[in-house]
Amino acid sequence: MRVAVISAYYKEPLHVLRRCHESILAQQGDVIHFMIADGFPASDVDGWERVIHIKIPNHADYGDTPRGVGAACAASDGFDAICFLDADNWYEPNHVEAMRTITEITGAQVVTATRRIFAADGRMLGICQESNGLDFNDTNCYFLTRTAFPACAAWLFKDSSESIVGDKIFWNAVQTGGYMRVHSTVPTVNYVTTLAFHYEMFGQIPPDDSKLIVQMKGHQHFQTISYAQLKAMRREADC
Repeated sequence: MRVAVISAYYKEPLHVLRRCHESILAQQGDVIHFMIADGFPASDVDGWERVIHIKIPNHADYGDTPRGVGAACAASDGFDAICFLDADNWYEPNHVEAMRTITEITGAQVVTATRRIFAADGRMLGICQESNGLDFNDTNCYFLTRTAFPACAAWLFKDSSESIVGDKIFWNAVQTGGYMRVHSTVPTVNYVTTLAFHYEMFGQIPPDDSKLIVQMKGHQHFQTISYAQLKAMRREADC
């Protein structure tokens, strides 16, 4: 089974990109890393092993267009399965093999994985309970076989204002696609969070620069604010 791992990247430091890529090199079997530069290509990536480096203009849509482009290229190149891995995250060495084995045993068209949540300083916060393959599945935790490739169109052809919640739109496309899904409870995805609620999930106070995705009163669309901004808004409301 030929597996494509699609990583959109923007301005991440080279050592972060390398950690992501080295986790792909550690996978067993025929696994190729599609690294999609979202407007700011890193020339070093051109010489990396087992990489297809695609460079597109910046779309400022949280990586949705790069993911869609990478998935389309992988599908047209005849790959049997697609995964997505954000550039600041990484897999355990057994991740792809575990996902592939589940598809072979169960016949699942989509396998969802469990993830560990890490703070920006490298601390592991814990095992994520939100991305459980039932209520929600994170972008980094998919293994899609060819019959489920049509769901990848959800990364594209939508209003740009929806990209801030593109992961939920993609999850909805997978759910409504009617694909047979199986969830792996073994944590094989490592996710570096910038979201305040992940800290709260594990009983910790979020750092001021962590983010929340909110729908402000009187506004139709979602937007991002920092935890520091939220605290300031709460202080104003208490006055």
